[in-house]
Amino acid sequence: MRKKTVFFVLLFMITTLIMPSHVGAAGLDLSKYTSENLSDAFTDEGITGVDYGNYTDSGDKVVIYLFRGKGCRNCINFLNYVKDTLIPKYGEKFKIVSYKVAESGVSNTNFNLLDKTADFLNGKSSSGTYPTPYIVIGDQSFSGAIDSTKKSQIEAAIQSDTRYNVLDEMVKGTTNVENNKTFTDGGITFTTNKALSSGHTLKVSPVNAQNIKLGDFNYIAGYDISMYNGGTIVPLSNGSFRIKIPVATKYDIYKVAYIKNGAIAEEIAAKYENGFVIFTTTHLSEYAIYGKNNNISTITTNGEKNPETLDSIQLYTALFILGCITLLGSIIFYKSERKI
Repeated sequence: MRKKTVFFVLLFMITTLIMPSHVGAAGLDLSKYTSENLSDAFTDEGITGVDYGNYTDSGDKVVIYLFRGKGCRNCINFLNYVKDTLIPKYGEKFKIVSYKVAESGVSNTNFNLLDKTADFLNGKSSSGTYPTPYIVIGDQSFSGAIDSTKKSQIEAAIQSDTRYNVLDEMVKGTTNVENNKTFTDGGITFTTNKALSSGHTLKVSPVNAQNIKLGDFNYIAGYDISMYNGGTIVPLSNGSFRIKIPVATKYDIYKVAYIKNGAIAEEIAAKYENGFVIFTTTHLSEYAIYGKNNNISTITTNGEKNPETLDSIQLYTALFILGCITLLGSIIFYKSERKI
């Protein structure tokens, strides 16, 4: 019996010694992959006549990661867009790091980096394939044909001056990009269905939009709601963003208005739940909250319209009491009549 005990004790000690004391997330080893600068990508695709202007491949700038397949028509179109539009307009603001992930339709080692990056951004392909070009700016990704909408988003991302670098974060071994992440400021919560860095910050500032009318709705409050990466606004679009704003005033119907240039640019349906007005939008900006009752009647306090306080429960209670009084009176009257 003692021999068995000694054996298991020794086995435990040996196992403890040979096992690592801590297993952490291994950082990405970029030395396994081959990158190229923008001029290399232009040369590889036979694109000539490039005026680089203020563009350089060095410096602290917005980093655009380009995963491309050689000869891919959409990739060539994107590179021509870089040549004809991005460099002339924003050449000093960004730099491109390119990874060729396929040639003649055959993927190479760099494809594993594309797959790891997509996975880190919670966009891993279930089929194991990705439309190219696959472009990453900050924590946003764009893939396939770069249409006018994607171009606007890419240019907005460059102008945001973001310094979030997805490959740097992967090298550190961090996993701080999450879907359905909630940010809070001043009691207002923002939940996104797309990947955002937890390093971002929600900033909410009150705005006075009382002079902006929305039909027969009563104005409640206005807010400028923005997401920041350090001191720079993060442009958010093409997502589904749920916003909860605390509102004390109760109405039957609520609406939210997207305010742009001092006017209502969009009306958004909203609901009231547990003291919050809740709505869903695709972008952040200035928003005004409005409410009204189904009935027209309102009371006025200090020149401000407010909803009446008598709700349906109070009404039913009053009717019940009145009915009881009527019934009791009828019984008393009936008994007094019989005595006569």
